[in-house]
Amino acid sequence: MLYKIFHQNIFEVIDVRSAMLMTASVLVVGYVWTCLRASRRQKMLELENTPHRVLLITAHPDDECMFFGPVIQKLSKMKDVHLFLMCLSIGDFEGKGSLRKAELYDSCKILGIEEGNILLCKNTLLPDNPRVDWDTILLSDKIAEHVEQLEIDTVLTFDSYGVSGHRNHISIYLALFHLVYNKLLPGYCHLYSLDSVNTLRKYVKCIDGLFNNTSDFKCTISTTEQNCVTKAMQAHNSQYIWFRKLYMKFSRYTRVNTFTTISAE
Repeated sequence: MLYKIFHQNIFEVIDVRSAMLMTASVLVVGYVWTCLRASRRQKMLELENTPHRVLLITAHPDDECMFFGPVIQKLSKMKDVHLFLMCLSIGDFEGKGSLRKAELYDSCKILGIEEGNILLCKNTLLPDNPRVDWDTILLSDKIAEHVEQLEIDTVLTFDSYGVSGHRNHISIYLALFHLVYNKLLPGYCHLYSLDSVNTLRKYVKCIDGLFNNTSDFKCTISTTEQNCVTKAMQAHNSQYIWFRKLYMKFSRYTRVNTFTTISAE
């Protein structure tokens, strides 16, 4: 009797351990596979050693630091890449437009964007306001004009959620989608949107690598480069208050950017 009980308990322990081992193995294999996929995409981007003219489109001064710091850090250091920034408002929601304009130029200097490559728009029809949708046709015409004038072959901007849900951010994506859907841009111009993620991934940047990456390309920066992005954000002194300080410390967008192709399909 004792032998049967002992034998049964042994097999139950073995079954539990086998199940745990199998689960752990699946998790490890899945994680390694995800990392290999992500690294392969990143290497493919790095191997494209050809000249590019890139236009980054943002809605407000400080967007370049809060959301696009990693990709700016990478692109600004590539000798064959000409990086342009198009900021579609002066950030006058609190009546500080003139100050925020100066802060933007200071920030871009730290990030490595040349002053002559900054396009800052001031249009009363494009107000800095989280409750206002910008006109799609007005935006798309303005963007298409600069894409053609500057011979841009790559455009980067927000996705359909705009990272934070800000309606100005979303308006830019809708304008670009309009351009893609109606084939109003040169065939050589490719458009990419910055991926919005769930709250956990957004604010716990150290775990972002655990999630499956299905994006078209990824930029990850070092601690030194992250410090540069933080310093650039500090140049926006009028905006650098306590909750943005916390954001810059914990947000994944200060360490990694992932982008997905904007297509009409």
